[in-house]
Amino acid sequence: MHPLRTKRQTFQRYRRSGVATLELALVLPVMLIFVLGTIEICQRIFLRQSALLVAYEGVRLGVRSTTSSEEVLARCNAMLAQRRIRGGSIEIQPANLLELNAGAPIRIRVNIPWADNTPTRFVLKDQGILTVDVHMLRE
Repeated sequence: MHPLRTKRQTFQRYRRSGVATLELALVLPVMLIFVLGTIEICQRIFLRQSALLVAYEGVRLGVRSTTSSEEVLARCNAMLAQRRIRGGSIEIQPANLLELNAGAPIRIRVNIPWADNTPTRFVLKDQGILTVDVHMLRE
């Protein structure tokens, strides 16, 4: 082998290594933001679906003619606990379900704060409250 050619190949190898390091330094932050943002969006979609499920199951129980507001509230809180949702609140309107006639509207609102239920806060802000309403008519 010719000694000059070996030095040239060594120099090109180091140069390519430097380019790869530079590319990694430029692309890695963008990739991290993309990946962490995707994770946070998926967490919020799961949280919204959980809130919808809690409200829907609560209103399904509430439309029965023999169900009280306390039973609906207990069921909704149990479902929030099963899904490990913290700080959620349930509003039932009207407050006393046993006094309603058939065909009367029932509304359940589930409020969940983002800050208490978002484990990662790298890309999206954790301010605000997720609110879900479900309406049905009494049986």
